[in-house]
Amino acid sequence: MVQNEETQANTGIVILAAGASTRMGQPKQLLRIGTESLLQRVIRIALSTPFRPVVVVLGANQEKIEPELAGLEVQLVYNPHWSTGMGSSIATGVNHLQHLAKNSQAVLILVGDQPLLNRAHLLALQERKNQGHSPMVVSRYSATSGVPALFDQSLFGELIELDGAQGAKPLIQKYLDQASVVDFEEGVLDIDTPEEWAAFLNQNG
Repeated sequence: MVQNEETQANTGIVILAAGASTRMGQPKQLLRIGTESLLQRVIRIALSTPFRPVVVVLGANQEKIEPELAGLEVQLVYNPHWSTGMGSSIATGVNHLQHLAKNSQAVLILVGDQPLLNRAHLLALQERKNQGHSPMVVSRYSATSGVPALFDQSLFGELIELDGAQGAKPLIQKYLDQASVVDFEEGVLDIDTPEEWAAFLNQNG
């Protein structure tokens, strides 16, 4: 169990939800699991942690997605360069986080299409950071390392300089030998196509 959750308020969260979902054919942020959308589910899990603020980066289909988030304790920011890839959304989100919470010491980067994300894993990332001095703590699944990932404040400058479709991968690879790792096999499942969504619902419906 994570100790002293109240002391972790200096970690913020950035949720990436700006993509166009071209392979899905509809905004995958709005795909529904029961009574909530995929994005609402990720936000609910983020808000169940002590980490604040929670920033949601919107881009494509903003006009359809934003009403779904009304009343939620999140800060919305629009990335006008969303079409260049996930990197610019990370940069937009972290830059906005810094303006909202100048005392932020770390940021958790989440994506909106990992339906098996859970609160325990997010807390485990922070706990691993508390145990050492790594500049980042990354999730490991399917022989790769990626998001959800927690980045120390010392990397904010490089996060804000990201662009391109690879998102945080170049930064993760740059510092992977210094990173801490937390296993998250469920992270291998993300939703990009109607077939993947149908398979997920068939197994988890």
